[in-house]
Amino acid sequence: MPDKSETLHQIEQNRARWDEVVDIHVASDFYRVAEFKAGHSTLDPIVLSELSDVAGQKLLHLQCHFGLDTLSLARLGAKMTGLDFSPKAIAAARKLAEETSIDARFIEGRVEQAPDLAGTDFDIVFTSWGVLVWLPDINVWAQTVAKCLKPGGRFYMAEGHPILWIFEDQKEAYLDNLNVVRSYFLDGPQRWENPFDYAEPSVSLKHHQSNEWQHGLGEVVTALADAGLRIDFLHEHDSLVWPGIPGMIDNGQGEYRAPEGAPRLPFAYSISARKI
Repeated sequence: MPDKSETLHQIEQNRARWDEVVDIHVASDFYRVAEFKAGHSTLDPIVLSELSDVAGQKLLHLQCHFGLDTLSLARLGAKMTGLDFSPKAIAAARKLAEETSIDARFIEGRVEQAPDLAGTDFDIVFTSWGVLVWLPDINVWAQTVAKCLKPGGRFYMAEGHPILWIFEDQKEAYLDNLNVVRSYFLDGPQRWENPFDYAEPSVSLKHHQSNEWQHGLGEVVTALADAGLRIDFLHEHDSLVWPGIPGMIDNGQGEYRAPEGAPRLPFAYSISARKI
């Protein structure tokens, strides 16, 4: 069993890094905040096609960062609550909501605190893109999702496929990155030392350390089922909203795919489930 105090220390390391990058992300071209303020939606084609009509629905966005997707869903008529463990991210989200006159509630807290802090009567719980690796216990996460949903409520997630974890990610050419360099199955966190941020690689960070937990596809689906959710679908996708393997090609619509003629892999997956 992992030491609880060590896990909390690892989470605090992650929080410090995420606090540091908030201002960088808000100002970066990667997040396109100016375009969002001008009316652009940050929701990608996969989420837009599968989440369907959210107008009038009470929706909780877990691990919302500084709220771009939360506010994009609010623009579609959802009654939005966003939750994130970074106080700086929540402050930035509240400021952005005020600047754009979008009605949304933002709460600072860890995922497992969501039922107490946000409530337990949501029509939809939503989460997406690069979030599960920051969670040490996928079973606690799934139980939290179930607690936050009202009976018959829906959970929807879109996420990078865990197979991406195993590949090389330092080469320029796509095919050169298909070498398997890490195990798909890992116990405990993967510790990283990286002074740079994905949104602004030229900026050197003070908080170099971060910790990520690999969660396989079977592990995620089983945790949701054990928490009392009925899986409506599990879809795998050959596109992703970031170049998860260097050398992927941007199609100009917010999606990256394998180059023409190269092997297509499951770069992303999405799940829809109902609380029984």
